[in-house]
Amino acid sequence: MMRSAVATFQKVFPNLPSRISRAWFEFISLFDSGSSMLFMNYGYSPLADEPTGPVLDQSDETNRYPLQLYHQVASAVPLTGLSVVEVGCGRGGGAHYVHKYLQPASTLGIDITHNAIKFCKSYYDLAGLDFAQGDAQDLKGLADASVDVILNVESSICYPDVPRFFNEVVRVLRPGGYFLYADLRTDHELDMWEDQLSATGLIEIERQNITPNVIHALDLDDARRQQMINRYSPRLVRPIVREFAGVKGSQFFYGALQSGEKVYKRFVFQKPTV
Repeated sequence: MMRSAVATFQKVFPNLPSRISRAWFEFISLFDSGSSMLFMNYGYSPLADEPTGPVLDQSDETNRYPLQLYHQVASAVPLTGLSVVEVGCGRGGGAHYVHKYLQPASTLGIDITHNAIKFCKSYYDLAGLDFAQGDAQDLKGLADASVDVILNVESSICYPDVPRFFNEVVRVLRPGGYFLYADLRTDHELDMWEDQLSATGLIEIERQNITPNVIHALDLDDARRQQMINRYSPRLVRPIVREFAGVKGSQFFYGALQSGEKVYKRFVFQKPTV
């Protein structure tokens, strides 16, 4: 019933996911001045027949599952010595992980949410890691062919104009540069998504359906997620927040991933050199 109600709202208000996500980020950034909520993604956990996740410092273990999603996406190509831009960096946990563990020469996190960027600038202190406010659909602060790697994790689903974002990715990537990308779509959006990606002219190097890994992470991380919702969400809106947060047993994301109504994929694309 909740999934049906939210879906109806989305049809009436097509920008609903974007507006809710931005409002939620602003809310969290305003009231959590510490490190409780550094990530907002659904996470990733290796299955039984897959290699184990990365070795993390003890201080990062609390966020293992969302960190593992970043590792799975960003470690697909060696980043040492490259320039990386994460578009849709949120509260910066992913950009920090990439810069700390994968050792690019520079990492820039960009997000449209003012309070999130304000938090990132005050919280993280690593040489070569920086943050800036910006619009994924108009990366005007980045010159043509100026970036080695664009990273985008579970963010484009909220953009009003995804092809415009993809055009910006192509514009700012250097020839031979990589677009490391992960997101989810409903089953009836998959063909359109494929067409949008194909239209970029980028070369597909790798893709993986990671839906089972995301579900596994949501199961393992459920207690922490529930605790965060209870801590930061007003009681009146907690049922809706649980749906969007994908907690175990919810229907709009968790149930849809289980049923196949939503599919989560990761990709590696490369910009042609000629």
